[in-house]
Parts: sequence; C-alpha cells; structure tokens
Amino acid sequence: MLRLFMSADVAGSTAYKAQADAAHAAEPPWLAVFRSFFTNFPIMLMGQTAAEMVDEESLPEIAVWKALGDELILSCPVQSAEEATLLVRALYITMANYEAHYLQEVPLRLKATAWVAEFPTPNIEIEIPELTGGGPLVDFIGPSIDLGFRISKFSRPSTVVLSLDLVELLLSSSKSDLVAFSILGREALKGVMFGRPYPIIWGRPSESAYNFMPWEVEDCPLTRRALSEPPASRPALTALIEDTRLYLHKMHGVAPRPFLAALGD
Repeated sequence: MLRLFMSADVAGSTAYKAQADAAHAAEPPWLAVFRSFFTNFPIMLMGQTAAEMVDEESLPEIAVWKALGDELILSCPVQSAEEATLLVRALYITMANYEAHYLQEVPLRLKATAWVAEFPTPNIEIEIPELTGGGPLVDFIGPSIDLGFRISKFSRPSTVVLSLDLVELLLSSSKSDLVAFSILGREALKGVMFGRPYPIIWGRPSESAYNFMPWEVEDCPLTRRALSEPPASRPALTALIEDTRLYLHKMHGVAPRPFLAALGD
C-alpha cells in the first residue's frame, strides 16, 4: 500500500508568539490563531481535495496523523498517480487560500512538504498502546518517513517541497501537466542516500505562480532561483531520477522500485 504524507507548517511562529506574549495579554492572541489553524486547515484541505476531484468516483481518506509544534501532518492512502497529483495541487491551493482568509493580519505564512511511503515494507505501521484506556495510537516508522522530515527544512512559504519518489510518481500521471516543478539543487541529508546530496524539488499547480514576499526573495537563494528559472522540463526531471537510481544501484547495490509499482499491490 502506498501512503501520501502532507505537512503544513506555520512559518514565523516562534517570533510571533514571543512578540504576542510580550504584550502580557490575559490570553495571548496567538492561541486563537493556532487553534484556528489546527481546526480549519484540515477542513479546507478536504474541501479543496473534493474540488480537485470533482470528476472522480471517490475521494481519498485524508486523516490527521500528528501535530508537531506548529506543524500539522496529514496522511492518506493513494490509489493512483492521478490521485497523488490532485492531492499535491489541493495542498498548495489550500495553503494559499488559508493565508488569504486567516493570516492576512498576522506575520505568519504557511509552507508544506509532501512525500510518499510504501507499506508494509520498507516502512511499517505500528500501534502504540493508549495508557488512559482509549484505543491504540497508530504511528508510521521507516526510511521514507525519515526522508519526509529531512526534506521539510527546504520548504519555504508558498512552496511544497517534494520527495524524489513522489516526483517520479507524479510524472507517471496522465495529469502531470497540472503540476510545475522547480529543481533547486542538491543538499546533503543525514541518513539519506549514503551521504550523497539529495535533489531539492518544489512543486506547485501549473497555473499558479509562487507568491513570495520581497524579503523572502532577498534573503533566500532557493526562492531567487525558483523565480529566475523556468519550470523544470520532463527530460530534466527524468534524468535526475535515472541518475539517482543509477548511483544507488552502481555504488550501493540498491535498486529501489518505482512507487508506481506499489499502486498495484
């Protein structure tokens, strides 16, 4: 089974909460802001997913996996590359809509990460006993889960950073032209690809433009590169995937199968 993981993180939250706390209000204003985010973002994402999949026979079962600080992580099983494509689009559009509706008056933005993981191997789903008497908690563990958290540090406001496996899956979709990709270089990630720098790729709906603030462009080389270069071509993305697979096979004897194969399991 293949699962898509989607993370939405509030950028600028630490400074905002510290500034709000300094006002010594009876209830800091950031409480309402984050209560709204954890309540309303999943609802908006499900609504946008329904809009993206209006012509589909069924909708994926999106569920909140966990909250980590100011980050909300959702997960759902995916049945096709087309479904994954529409979910990535829905994640990006939901971020933009949420910012426009809820974050216009506060110095906060949203950034996102999306990746895929195959179960029951090489990743596993485990149940953790609930000590207070409720049902067990479900958790996901494995190398693909670790990868998602590693690449998340290269997401920026108004972006979705994608794992290379997910990019490969999206390229196999008949709807792949609905997503535009930006190749932003490579970065070494702890415990990933035997230390070889990993490709950093952002994705967005092909009809949408990045919505960076001026200072976000001035301060970050990744945003400047994303704006200065056209979307990555299919041949460039395919070559990047093939080169990565060749390296893993030739240098480390690893032959990872495309996640498209997992959709038939």
